[in-house]
Amino acid sequence: MNDVELSVLMCTYNSEEYISETIESILTQTFDAFEFIIVDDGSTDGTEAVIKSFQDSRIKYYKLSKNVGVGKASNYGLKKVIGKYIARVDSDDKYDKKRFEKQKDFLDKNKDICIVGSLSEYFCDNKNSERYKYCKNYIEKQNNSILTEKDMHEKLYWYCCLINSSIMARAEVIKKYGYGNFRIGEDYKLFYELNKKGYKITNINEVLCEIRVSDKSVCSTSTLEVYKVLYEIKKEEIKNLFKSDDREIYIWGAGGLGKNLYNIFKENGFQISGFVDGAEEKWNTTIFNMTVRSPYEVINSSKNIKVVVASEPGRFSIVKYLKSVKYNNLIDYLAF
Repeated sequence: MNDVELSVLMCTYNSEEYISETIESILTQTFDAFEFIIVDDGSTDGTEAVIKSFQDSRIKYYKLSKNVGVGKASNYGLKKVIGKYIARVDSDDKYDKKRFEKQKDFLDKNKDICIVGSLSEYFCDNKNSERYKYCKNYIEKQNNSILTEKDMHEKLYWYCCLINSSIMARAEVIKKYGYGNFRIGEDYKLFYELNKKGYKITNINEVLCEIRVSDKSVCSTSTLEVYKVLYEIKKEEIKNLFKSDDREIYIWGAGGLGKNLYNIFKENGFQISGFVDGAEEKWNTTIFNMTVRSPYEVINSSKNIKVVVASEPGRFSIVKYLKSVKYNNLIDYLAF
């Protein structure tokens, strides 16, 4: 009979610089009855030696012969876990010593909740890093405002507001669906699917995770690969937005995200009618031969157009405005 209640799952790749500190924060948890599955995704530095320097029977180390990406590595790890619950951890983050105790207690008492995350704080060795400032000022504040199951359900349709390295989940559910086989966005694929299927997800209203921002971080990364993954994850909702009626569709956001989404939509046969942006200095500029307009000029309660929200820093305030003019999520707008 399986008597392991908790499996801790970490995937790592070339993490020799920080992984020791992370492992220490896991092995010293107040709830210590767990197995610790570490999947080394083909590291070529000293990561393996650092891991093997810890003499702890809870650690089960698996090294893949080549780098396959975090999605496939995570799914490999899911096949190895035997616990009732799975706690995800990242190999460069740090955790409050009572994290596992508090999250396990929460899931024990709330049988209807599938996944529980926590609030988090970003930290960086270089506080002047633009990447760090972005994560601290925008992503951290947005994520930490999501405190209820209802909030989480709504906002997971917008973006990946749940920190994968903060979660504890019911193993049977996570193993049933698995992570996306992507190198980035693999966690969002899983959370998005579970959310659509009605599984309940929430956060504990405490900071239990410290998320490191480094040159390898994907926080605030804006690449075409990311946007293509987002398209794949939201494909059904995108098709419904474009095909449900004859209203024109505008992109709210004249920056990199908006431009990339325009190209991806075009590649997939979807027509955008124009761009709007809240920044006055962008009004009357031109993108793809279309003049950027004020959103307040074209978006109102008549709902004669639909909106794709394409601004990471502005997504909360944009949606607040759309709601004020009676726009409905997934029907009148879709947020990214």
